[in-house]
Amino acid sequence: PKLALPALPVERAAFQDWWLADPRRDDGRVAGRLPPRGAASPDVMVLVPEPEREDRESLLSGPQGRLLDAMLHAMGITPDAAYIASALPRHTPHADWQGAAAAGMGAALARHVKLVAPRRLIVFGNNILPLLEGGLPNSPADSQQFNHEGASVALLVARDLGALLERPRWKAGFWQRWLEWTSTGAVGE
Repeated sequence: PKLALPALPVERAAFQDWWLADPRRDDGRVAGRLPPRGAASPDVMVLVPEPEREDRESLLSGPQGRLLDAMLHAMGITPDAAYIASALPRHTPHADWQGAAAAGMGAALARHVKLVAPRRLIVFGNNILPLLEGGLPNSPADSQQFNHEGASVALLVARDLGALLERPRWKAGFWQRWLEWTSTGAVGE
């Protein structure tokens, strides 16, 4: 069933509790769900498709998380200036992204972004884009803004972290896009 916006929590702490425990989504499976991490109103919110297979206690505690930490450090973003979240609450091999969209996960992600209130949003993984399509322009790969619930956040879309780990050349491409994005004033200033 599609999630109605009024049914979604309207406070960040309540959203995180809902994210971990609500059995009405993800076919009722709550085991293995991991909470996002970080403070509200961060400089940057990072959205990844799902937790890593190895994650048990915290989101992105494996190789992808180490890559992200190194990237944030290189960007000059301290750990307390970032908020890390996933589009799916648990590691889900062969995830049904169309099913997630039909179940209303896009509305949940838009609400999550609104409650976190970041200055910038970095989405790692094109499979997340269909969930966010209502808030994106026609060409999401080139978009600079995510518009949702009456707010607009500077947006950068990149390949998922697993792909960046496998192909160092793609990391260089992401870095170039980051430099261009931040130099154009597309950072919510």
